Amino acid sequence: MRISRSAKDASRARARVPRRRSLPALEWVEDAAGRCARATVIGNRSLLVENHTGVLSFTDRRVQLDTARGPLCVTGSGLTLRDVRPGALIVRGDIARVELPCAGGDAPDEG
Repeated sequence: MRISRSAKDASRARARVPRRRSLPALEWVEDAAGRCARATVIGNRSLLVENHTGVLSFTDRRVQLDTARGPLCVTGSGLTLRDVRPGALIVRGDIARVELPCAGGDAPDEG
């Protein structure tokens, strides 16, 4: 029995198609919908926060932002807010610590 050339080519093409990895769909949906806060730290001088829902408090030593999962807290010295727009802002200064909200929405106890 002889296999036609087009059948061989089709078989090879199927073999070369990379398989997609299984990703947790709910994480991608939540992120795409803008419900999940995203914090991008650049060195210790700049922090981009996206998908926040407002500024809770702000001093030159502490910035507290509201997110869907709870407060996001940035501590340091000489902190300023830059490029403030709906849902996103940049915190600049000497950033010492970034506290993200817990997955359940409960912030850790300060001790």
